[in-house]
Amino acid sequence: MNLTLNDETRGFLGDAELARMKPGVIFVNTARAALVDEAAFIDALRSGRIRHAGLDVFHHEPLAADSPLAGMGNVTLTAHAGFRTLEASMSLLRRAIDIVRDIVADGA
Repeated sequence: MNLTLNDETRGFLGDAELARMKPGVIFVNTARAALVDEAAFIDALRSGRIRHAGLDVFHHEPLAADSPLAGMGNVTLTAHAGFRTLEASMSLLRRAIDIVRDIVADGA
Protein backbone atom coordinates (compact mmCIF):
# COMPACT_ATOMS: atom_id res chain seq x y z
CA MET A 1 0.00 0.00 0.00
CA ASN A 2 1.28 3.43 -0.84
CA LEU A 3 -1.14 6.26 -0.22
CA THR A 4 -0.82 9.72 1.29
CA LEU A 5 -2.23 10.09 4.79
CA ASN A 6 -4.78 12.85 5.22
CA ASP A 7 -8.25 13.29 6.71
CA GLU A 8 -9.85 11.47 3.77
CA THR A 9 -7.51 8.46 3.82
CA ARG A 10 -7.08 7.91 7.60
CA GLY A 11 -8.56 4.47 8.33
CA PHE A 12 -9.00 3.88 4.59
CA LEU A 13 -8.83 0.13 5.09
CA GLY A 14 -11.14 -1.15 7.80
CA ASP A 15 -13.13 -4.33 8.41
CA ALA A 16 -15.27 -4.01 5.29
CA GLU A 17 -12.37 -3.29 2.94
CA LEU A 18 -10.18 -6.05 4.37
CA ALA A 19 -13.09 -8.53 4.10
CA ARG A 20 -13.31 -7.80 0.36
CA MET A 21 -9.66 -8.73 -0.22
CA LYS A 22 -8.88 -12.03 -1.84
CA PRO A 23 -8.21 -14.60 0.92
CA GLY A 24 -4.49 -15.22 1.36
CA VAL A 25 -3.40 -11.82 0.07
CA ILE A 26 0.10 -10.54 0.80
CA PHE A 27 -0.13 -7.01 2.19
CA VAL A 28 2.76 -4.51 2.10
CA ASN A 29 2.58 -1.09 3.73
CA THR A 30 5.44 1.37 3.30
CA ALA A 31 3.23 4.46 3.42
CA ARG A 32 1.52 5.23 6.74
CA ALA A 33 0.15 2.79 9.31
CA ALA A 34 -2.86 5.03 10.06
CA LEU A 35 -4.25 4.21 6.63
CA VAL A 36 -5.28 0.86 8.11
CA ASP A 37 -7.51 0.10 11.09
CA GLU A 38 -4.98 -1.75 13.26
CA ALA A 39 -7.45 -4.00 15.11
CA ALA A 40 -9.15 -5.06 11.87
CA PHE A 41 -5.75 -5.64 10.28
CA ILE A 42 -4.56 -7.88 13.14
CA ASP A 43 -7.83 -9.84 12.96
CA ALA A 44 -7.32 -10.34 9.21
CA LEU A 45 -3.77 -11.60 9.84
CA ARG A 46 -4.94 -13.99 12.57
CA SER A 47 -7.76 -15.38 10.43
CA GLY A 48 -5.54 -15.91 7.37
CA ARG A 49 -7.48 -13.43 5.23
CA ILE A 50 -4.10 -11.71 5.00
CA ARG A 51 -1.56 -14.52 4.57
CA HIS A 52 1.50 -12.36 5.15
CA ALA A 53 2.23 -8.70 5.80
CA GLY A 54 5.37 -6.70 5.17
CA LEU A 55 5.29 -3.60 7.34
CA ASP A 56 7.71 -0.69 7.32
CA VAL A 57 5.40 1.65 9.27
CA PHE A 58 3.53 1.24 12.55
CA HIS A 59 0.78 3.03 14.46
CA HIS A 60 3.21 3.65 17.29
CA GLU A 61 6.89 3.94 16.44
CA PRO A 62 9.03 2.33 17.44
CA LEU A 63 6.89 -0.78 17.51
CA ALA A 64 6.46 -2.00 21.08
CA ALA A 65 7.92 -5.40 21.87
CA ASP A 66 4.52 -6.51 23.21
CA SER A 67 2.64 -5.49 20.04
CA PRO A 68 0.72 -8.43 18.55
CA LEU A 69 2.45 -7.67 15.24
CA ALA A 70 5.88 -8.25 16.78
CA GLY A 71 5.07 -11.85 17.62
CA MET A 72 3.25 -12.95 14.49
CA GLY A 73 5.01 -15.44 12.23
CA ASN A 74 3.20 -14.12 9.17
CA VAL A 75 4.49 -10.57 9.55
CA THR A 76 7.82 -9.21 8.31
CA LEU A 77 8.87 -5.98 10.00
CA THR A 78 11.40 -3.40 8.89
CA ALA A 79 12.51 -0.36 10.88
CA HIS A 80 10.88 2.37 8.77
CA ALA A 81 13.74 2.07 6.32
CA GLY A 82 12.17 0.16 3.44
CA PHE A 83 12.91 3.06 1.12
CA ARG A 84 16.65 2.76 1.83
CA THR A 85 18.02 1.58 -1.47
CA LEU A 86 21.43 2.60 -2.76
CA GLU A 87 19.73 4.89 -5.27
CA ALA A 88 17.56 6.58 -2.64
CA SER A 89 20.53 7.06 -0.32
CA MET A 90 22.61 8.59 -3.11
CA SER A 91 19.75 10.92 -4.02
CA LEU A 92 19.44 12.10 -0.40
CA LEU A 93 23.20 12.60 -0.17
CA ARG A 94 23.28 14.63 -3.41
CA ARG A 95 20.42 16.79 -2.18
CA ALA A 96 22.21 17.44 1.13
CA ILE A 97 25.37 18.46 -0.74
CA ASP A 98 23.34 20.83 -2.94
CA ILE A 99 21.78 22.44 0.14
CA VAL A 100 25.20 22.98 1.75
CA ARG A 101 26.54 24.43 -1.51
CA ASP A 102 23.59 26.87 -1.67
CA ILE A 103 24.16 27.94 1.93
CA VAL A 104 27.88 28.50 1.34
CA ALA A 105 27.21 30.38 -1.91
CA ASP A 106 24.66 32.65 -0.22
CA GLY A 107 27.09 33.43 2.61
CA ALA A 108 30.03 34.24 0.34
